[in-house]
Amino acid sequence: MIEGSLRDAPLADVFQIIVSGQKSGVLTVIKDEARARVYFELGRVQFAHITPGIHLGEILVRLDLLTTHEVQKILLKQSSENAGTPLGLAAVDMGFLNEDGLRRALETQVLEVLTELMLWPSGSFHFAERSVSASQVPTEHTLDAMALLLEIAKRINEWEQGSVEAQTIFRKSGDPTRITLPKGSWDVLAYVDGKRRAASIAAELDLPERQVYRILYELQERNVIEALPFHIDDPLVLVISPSSALQRLIRLALQRAKLSSYMAQNFEVGMQFVMQQHPKAIVVDDDNGNAWNFVRELRKLPGQGHLPVLLLSNEEPSQGFFGRMRRPKANVLRKPFHEIDFQQLITQMLGRSLT
Repeated sequence: MIEGSLRDAPLADVFQIIVSGQKSGVLTVIKDEARARVYFELGRVQFAHITPGIHLGEILVRLDLLTTHEVQKILLKQSSENAGTPLGLAAVDMGFLNEDGLRRALETQVLEVLTELMLWPSGSFHFAERSVSASQVPTEHTLDAMALLLEIAKRINEWEQGSVEAQTIFRKSGDPTRITLPKGSWDVLAYVDGKRRAASIAAELDLPERQVYRILYELQERNVIEALPFHIDDPLVLVISPSSALQRLIRLALQRAKLSSYMAQNFEVGMQFVMQQHPKAIVVDDDNGNAWNFVRELRKLPGQGHLPVLLLSNEEPSQGFFGRMRRPKANVLRKPFHEIDFQQLITQMLGRSLT
């Protein structure tokens, strides 16, 4: 076993040991509440994930390979039939995704997870080796670990040269056709409208979030865009769900709708957040059937009688008179839902326009 602290041994050095020894196993990296795992097969990277953090379902939606609705259908099948099947392989088995799409999504996830890990200044790690015959993550896709590190080093070097804040709003101010623009600039410019935060623009693209902030910085430096002299605080939406995959899908949908979010794993944390931070709306995933009880307790709090609540349910709500009378005030959306339906409902609850 290889283990230690990131302060003493940079993660790149740990990769060197694993690659040079052509080792197979799992590298676990932990910092505070975050935990990441990187799977190796004979020194090549097979898969990587981080919790809380980016999820493959979110990647598939960002790359326009699957819709939010399709990812939820896969998640529902996983929970009811085979929880051990990775989401990507389940997507292929269900006919939603082909092998090329899966390979692209996995590479994107690996790059983004490893980039995040390389930016961690502290934390602990340990690598548990396994025999070649032992089972691991069932995927045939592997990536050259050293090539990944070179790409990540290049990304981080670019980002360190300048970036913008996630809350900054930009408007077009110059002619982009008169100069040579950085790669990806035209895609970013398409969403610069004087209303969207940088974070909302990033949510619309298949680029890493920090890469979008770097492109915006370069466009600003070249006077193609300019930052507005004020910040707009997008309404804060509390999201309560035990599913990290659904959390990330909802976060993405809210960012695209120009809303900010805070994620809570359970009702207790969510209730504490309501009392301390006063969100403008709440999205509650009724995964265990207890969401209505949470809403009832919420309505008992001073000043929370009319706080907009959207409950995501696995079942159709009762339409009878007495059923409605027994339920506290809340909107209901059936899972799996379409992103546009979710966005329209949540913005309507907040008295905003989706456009």
